[in-house]
Amino acid sequence: MHTAIASPRYHQVYVTLRTWVRDGTYKPGEQIPTEPQLCEMFGVSRITVRKAIDNLAKEGWLLRQQGRGTFVQISRARAAGSLDINDVRSQVAGLAAATEVRDLTVSDVDPDDETRASLGLDEQARVQRATHVRTVKGVPLGLITTYVPLDVARRVDPAEMARQPMFELLGTVGIRVARADQFIGATLAGVEAARALGVEVGAPLLRLSRTVFDHEDRPVERVVALYRADAYQYHMTLEHHGKTRGQGQ
Repeated sequence: MHTAIASPRYHQVYVTLRTWVRDGTYKPGEQIPTEPQLCEMFGVSRITVRKAIDNLAKEGWLLRQQGRGTFVQISRARAAGSLDINDVRSQVAGLAAATEVRDLTVSDVDPDDETRASLGLDEQARVQRATHVRTVKGVPLGLITTYVPLDVARRVDPAEMARQPMFELLGTVGIRVARADQFIGATLAGVEAARALGVEVGAPLLRLSRTVFDHEDRPVERVVALYRADAYQYHMTLEHHGKTRGQGQ
């Protein structure tokens, strides 16, 4: 039986539900408590619970079933696919080399709830939010948004962000990247993405979200990339000797 938790915070709901999935408290295919039950357990509003579930569903942890409830994704029965972090770095660098940056904007903002939870930030913490469009021969390919804790962002020269991805810049300022959690799924273009990518609102997009951790397992970057489904492909070479190589293009 799970005990009630007093602090009415989105961060706590989000992180606790994710932990229950990760540690097997609720197993793949199993139903989690209902929204009213979660509201009572955490002492929060239904809006807060719903937002946490929606974001965890978007990230692939949970699955809503109309009229039945919310369940742990069956895919959680399988271990996450593994790719060497250096291969990921190579992919990011390769995509950067094949594309150009347009409309780079950088500002300090209050993070949205999903970003605050992913980066493990407290209620007062702010982040550096940077957005840009990646283009190929002038044609928009993806809208990239990065969120970085301010103490990390202050170590990076903003002028370099137009030339190198943040994932690469972290290493140049002495941050040792150890691992990353990455999710790839489908979404529909909202107003901002549609305008940036030259597509209609509601057009299908590929959504990649990645949280990067340093050698002390601190989250140091969150990136959300929205790619045009008609222009982006993810190419993988599968081999017998246990190696898997992937490349976005």
